[in-house]
Amino acid sequence: MSVFAIKIRRLRESHNMTTRMLAEVLGISPGQVSKYENDIHEPTLNILNKYKETFGVSLDYLCDDSKE
Repeated sequence: MSVFAIKIRRLRESHNMTTRMLAEVLGISPGQVSKYENDIHEPTLNILNKYKETFGVSLDYLCDDSKE
C-alpha cells in the first residue's frame, strides 16, 4: 500500500470520520474514498485539494511519499 493511501486513511480515522461521512464532505461516493484508501485509484487534483481543505494539511504532505 502506498504512503499516500495510508496517510489519507489515518487522517480520516483521526478525525473520527467514516468513509460515508468523508465522501459527503468531498462530494464523491464512499466507494471512491475506499478505492483511494486501498490504493486502487488516485484522486484528481480537485479531490486532493478537498482533502487538503478538509483536514488542514498541505498538498506537499499529501503527495510526499517519502514519509508517513
